[in-house]
Amino acid sequence: MQSRRDLMIREFVGRRLVRARGEHTRHPALLLLGPRGSGKTTLAGRLEAWGRRAPTAALDLSALDDGVHHPVDVLARIAFQLNARRPDFPPLALPSFAVLLMALSAEADPESRDAALGQMREALRTGRAEDHSLAVLRDLVTSVGVPMGLPGWSAAVVPLIQGWQRARVWWGVHRRAGRVPRGGSRPQVPADALVELNQHFRHGTAAQRERAESVLLQAFLADLQGAYTRHSGDRTRTLRCLVLLDNADSELGDAFLQALVEARAAAGPEHQDPLVIVASARRAPEVLRQLEQGPRPLGSYLSCWQPPEQEDGPESFVPRTVARPGGGARLEVAQLRPLDRAEVQEQAGPYVKRMPQAALAGITHPVAWLGRTVHELTRGHPAATSAVLAALEDFAPDVPCGHRLRRVLAPEGPHSVADELLELLLQDLPRELAEGALPHAAAAVTLGQAASAADLWRQADAPPRLLRGLAHDDRHAERITFDGQPHSALPAMVRTLLLGRLSLATAPADARVPWVRTHEILRDAAESGRAGAYHRLAAGDVQGAAAYLHERFLDVCGGGGSAQAWCAELSFIQRAPRRWEADTLERTPGAEFQHRLARAQSPPDQLMVTRLLVAGWITTHPASDPCASLWSDPLGDPVAELYPKIADALQTLSGRLGDETDHDVLWQRAAAYERKPW
Repeated sequence: MQSRRDLMIREFVGRRLVRARGEHTRHPALLLLGPRGSGKTTLAGRLEAWGRRAPTAALDLSALDDGVHHPVDVLARIAFQLNARRPDFPPLALPSFAVLLMALSAEADPESRDAALGQMREALRTGRAEDHSLAVLRDLVTSVGVPMGLPGWSAAVVPLIQGWQRARVWWGVHRRAGRVPRGGSRPQVPADALVELNQHFRHGTAAQRERAESVLLQAFLADLQGAYTRHSGDRTRTLRCLVLLDNADSELGDAFLQALVEARAAAGPEHQDPLVIVASARRAPEVLRQLEQGPRPLGSYLSCWQPPEQEDGPESFVPRTVARPGGGARLEVAQLRPLDRAEVQEQAGPYVKRMPQAALAGITHPVAWLGRTVHELTRGHPAATSAVLAALEDFAPDVPCGHRLRRVLAPEGPHSVADELLELLLQDLPRELAEGALPHAAAAVTLGQAASAADLWRQADAPPRLLRGLAHDDRHAERITFDGQPHSALPAMVRTLLLGRLSLATAPADARVPWVRTHEILRDAAESGRAGAYHRLAAGDVQGAAAYLHERFLDVCGGGGSAQAWCAELSFIQRAPRRWEADTLERTPGAEFQHRLARAQSPPDQLMVTRLLVAGWITTHPASDPCASLWSDPLGDPVAELYPKIADALQTLSGRLGDETDHDVLWQRAAAYERKPW
């Protein structure tokens, strides 16, 4: 099932792929950025299957065989895939490119230059097109040496040279190859130019090699343009060429993408090649970093997803153009957004249909419930969403769905997918950071808070430095907003899994468990009473957190604060994580509420604040919650059984307020908990 996100990208590519007669427009390459598991490879596969009516080439640039070492090898594979036979679509002719590719690929030793020159001159001599038979050209390649790249590709190159074009090929080759810098005079015959190009490519300096590659790329682009403009090409070619490049940030992919972008820029605006290029990468390739010319804000390319102009209107996909100042090279860049709640709900639908009725007992609107709950857990991370939904089916029929979700995301157990997901999500990070610092950093609200807690790292310099670097990495951090300010935080799914790992960590006999010690350090380093209460609650000190909230509520009663600000503080503190314990898997939300409340031992005057705090700590919250962007755990009370307790506590507390506005604020908050959040 394709998400609306992927369909929007496909529609964007489709508009570029279709061309009208007489239309010759060059579109910038589209670069899609996204972390592991964001769906880049899946999207590329679907685009490939969808675009097969057009000339299509699809390559995973990190998984090419051992014979691929240079951008030239990548280009050869693209050319061969584009030229595959398709019904109702005339094959492409790439004559200049084919000849140049043969010249570059031939093993011509510098000491045997005269012999190689003679062979090429004899085979390609101007005015003897009748001798340019397939056999002669094939013999040329095999006699000069074994080509690099795809085994046996030389036989596939020769048919690209169509008979009616042979006579003009040599002049085009001569013109492009003659631009190659050389020590002597300009080459006078095509064969000499080809040998010169071969020497620069195989034995020249890095600059000469890059220039030779650029000549080949420009020949390829010029041939493509010619196929769409000459003779009947403009009439018959109603679809442009689709090129899909996955993992464009690999070493080879990075080099090829940069060479391709530069070659298109060097060709000038008058050369409008028909390529529609879609590349994907986990990190920004070198060509993008050069075009950006400086740092960029975290998540800046998510601006390509523009909200609808009207409430019920469609979302729009508008990639950002990144261009070199003064013109020339340019890219269009977009970051794949997570799936939204509606998209996760669509994926949840088939699983609900297959789930036994006993597993869904007591759940109203099960598709909406499961979609909302899974989205709250994964925040729309595609790989995590798929893994969680798939794991729900591996249970006995009578196991409730809420219990299934708890076991699937538990840090250990036969049904847990925690280790598998963490391995995927943290694969690009240094092992010492993923296994050492990150579980402790997950206890903090933001990465900045974690890096600033000096006692957490025992005066070590590496973790704070790495965490501050992580805060600006689109692959491992995201933007959250509270108090009107943006902050960098670990993605919700990563934080959930890391908190589970911190829960399992043990301590020596004479020390506190790492979970409690970490939150106590963060409490002592907190810059506000609200943050301190957050970590008190996470460490299990319900009474201390409730005492802070009760004191702040008394300020509101005395006119020293507002109910709205107090509700925001309450919401923030209720987002504190709970340490995972195996016993909690079997307790109902009501039993867990009573268990936590009994351990709090709150004084009678702050009991109602304590009840409100504990119920909100365990349950999920409506979308209108003031701290909705912060991390949350909806599995403590998956079907919102505790909502009546929250509404009752808010209404009771509102009776203690003399100000009408403050009274109304608490009543409106209570009303938000009168309906289920799905």
